[in-house]
Amino acid sequence: MQYHHIYHAGNFADVFKHCVLIMLVQTLCKKDKPFVFLDTHAGIGRYDVTSAMAQKTGEYQAGISVVYGFPDLANAPDVIKTYVDLVRAQNHQDAKKIAESENTLHCYPGSPAIVQALLRPQDRMILVELHQEDVKLLKQEFAQDKRIAVHHANGYQSMKAFLPPKQGRGLILMDPAFEDPNDFNNIIAALKDGLERFPHGIYAVWYPIKDNLPIRDFQQELSFLGFQNVLLTEFSIGKVATADTHLKRCGMAIINPPWQFAEQLEPVITWLEAVLC
Repeated sequence: MQYHHIYHAGNFADVFKHCVLIMLVQTLCKKDKPFVFLDTHAGIGRYDVTSAMAQKTGEYQAGISVVYGFPDLANAPDVIKTYVDLVRAQNHQDAKKIAESENTLHCYPGSPAIVQALLRPQDRMILVELHQEDVKLLKQEFAQDKRIAVHHANGYQSMKAFLPPKQGRGLILMDPAFEDPNDFNNIIAALKDGLERFPHGIYAVWYPIKDNLPIRDFQQELSFLGFQNVLLTEFSIGKVATADTHLKRCGMAIINPPWQFAEQLEPVITWLEAVLC
């Protein structure tokens, strides 16, 4: 069965993941030299949070909706302000189409739309998606942007296909659906390919935390790969009850993080935990 991210778009995990992603892209933009962003599991680019599927779970209401309407953003970390501005810009476009207020939350930008807003003319983005219908939507969404290429392929195999980038700098996001019990193994195998082809690239791997044992195994395997610097960070929105089936914890493994990235990320996580928990 095909995974539909629309059920989860804009939830607490997306908020966390996309703030980290913005920080990584901003760091790459500090140098004039171009870079490539590779999204191995790109989805459809943008998500309609007014749709029946999004409304069914309502997960966005405890995530982006809270941050979007937070009354004291002036005192929030800079990346939070940038994040909200990007989401607001997407909704402003929708507001023009449907004659509603730009302050109303209509859509949530996925990773491709968020990074697109940060790309410079010299940068490039490669979007990889396995599902045929999603690829069609991606191509429609980004057809007018010559900096962006969309490929119908297995995201795990994209390391072999697109690395190393000719620009010499790159950020790779791995954000699979985790519907396949082999996803952690697939990630490790893909990162091995990445290490061989592009050892100095920045890799950001998002993962859900439902059971501590597979996470420990994954992190141990990650430590054996041979990358020189791996930052592991987690985000939680509260205690997880034994019978609770809803996701409340997630993590990101950031390989080759920018200098002092952990110190810069700490106040962002602290702010998000205070606002979303």
